[in-house]
Amino acid sequence: MAGRKAVSVRVSESRLQRLMRARKVKSQSDLINTLLAEEEERLKSHRALRETEGTAKPSEIHDRLL
Repeated sequence: MAGRKAVSVRVSESRLQRLMRARKVKSQSDLINTLLAEEEERLKSHRALRETEGTAKPSEIHDRLL
């Protein structure tokens, strides 16, 4: 893993606790790492969609996917 950095942010405790319960994580660090990983995956998916936009032929599109 590349360099690690400690980050400080201000978040209301109730908001933080609500997210931690919803995500079933025990630590703030786990919550932040989970959220960052999900955002990285979202960005990767959007990049793949943009790169493949318009490449599907009409015959390759199944009605059940629409």
